[in-house]
Amino acid sequence: MALVPVVRDHASAAFFDGTRAGRFLLPRRRDTGEHLSPHTPIAADDDVEHVPASGAGKVVSWSAVHHTRPDGGSFRLVVGIVELDEGPWWWTRLEDVDPDTDLTDLRVEVVFEPSGEEPEHEVVPCFRPA
Repeated sequence: MALVPVVRDHASAAFFDGTRAGRFLLPRRRDTGEHLSPHTPIAADDDVEHVPASGAGKVVSWSAVHHTRPDGGSFRLVVGIVELDEGPWWWTRLEDVDPDTDLTDLRVEVVFEPSGEEPEHEVVPCFRPA
């Protein structure tokens, strides 16, 4: 689960429609075929379609973030930047990885997890070793 619940807005609705269906959607320019980051602002007159990405990529950069639990315990959350096979980079949580190893260029695949317990909390993509 994400550290904080995520709620959609108008700009993110198409992306989260995809994640709820288990698809990582990327905007793609119809004229050039270029895949864009889901964070790219899309103007009403842009000729863009949302297409499913392969869900595969490689770790470009990563770090272990240290957190303290309310009970005084601690844990490390591994976060990273994944270069999707289609080109865009995605900032994400990395699951099922050893934070003490070099993860650079590790091949990964997308998995989807709820960001919270409420119905309005979106399903978010994160990545694990392929």
